[in-house]
Amino acid sequence: MTVFELSKIELERLRYPSRKVNESELGLFSTFEKAYDMLQKEVAESKKDKEECERDGDPDEWYAFILGYAINKKLLDAPYGCTVASRTYTRDGELNDENVWTDEKGEDLPFYGRPEEKIRFKTGDIVEVRMRGYAELSIVNAHPWTPKEVEKRNEKLARNKKLEKKYGKAALVLSLDSNDDRYLTHSLGLGNTHWHPACVDVFAPTKKVPATLRHKLQAKLLEENFTFGYRLQVSELPFAKDPKVLDELLNGWEKFIDEEYPGMETLVDYEKADNIKAQLNFSAKQAKRFDRFYETCVRMVNEKRKKA
Repeated sequence: MTVFELSKIELERLRYPSRKVNESELGLFSTFEKAYDMLQKEVAESKKDKEECERDGDPDEWYAFILGYAINKKLLDAPYGCTVASRTYTRDGELNDENVWTDEKGEDLPFYGRPEEKIRFKTGDIVEVRMRGYAELSIVNAHPWTPKEVEKRNEKLARNKKLEKKYGKAALVLSLDSNDDRYLTHSLGLGNTHWHPACVDVFAPTKKVPATLRHKLQAKLLEENFTFGYRLQVSELPFAKDPKVLDELLNGWEKFIDEEYPGMETLVDYEKADNIKAQLNFSAKQAKRFDRFYETCVRMVNEKRKKA
């Protein structure tokens, strides 16, 4: 048997880039339809309160602090947290996304790919990711694999005789499960700040993202790509040659030196300076900054390895 748990996801503050969230349970229901009806009633009440605030000229005390809602289908007579499926909704009550995790016995389901029409975000999109008790402004690196991509992967693995001998052909082909239905995103911070949020935890921003933060996130995606080998098609990113984004990229890289961050070893080992410059439209001034940065990285890495 299953039960449907309805929750409201509320923000503790409005300021980006990171907002702590609280989830309050609104009820347990015997059917999805009953949970959904309750959700829509909550949305209607919130909108009514918002309209009254606007009419009275008062600040929005509640609506602006709602990130969205969640309906989780949970197993009864099972360890708490055993979730069959999850759906999240925007604060307007519209479906945000859905993940199906297990069968009715709580067993993980195989993942054969997410249909393209159900992939809401693409590489370079700025989103809000619900994770570890926060809503974190982030940028999308990769979306969940499509059925074609999963099929191509499985065919490639099946041709690998060494892996087939070690793990067995069936295990290779079916090794993806429902937990692989996720995005790859990056948030702000030093180094490799990547996350693998489930689709239900990725929301469109609830308000306009300031240009400065947008540039920092776009630069973060470029930094991660070159430093940690994500192999994006940089030429297809519309912001890859934006001077403001490139300034932020250099600012982020220079922090590697200030903090003696190990990521510069990866950069030196896997990326050549000329290859990076060929893909980015650095100005003469920016190119000099980059050359100084890269030469310092090489020197520091060599010195570190001599001491080891």
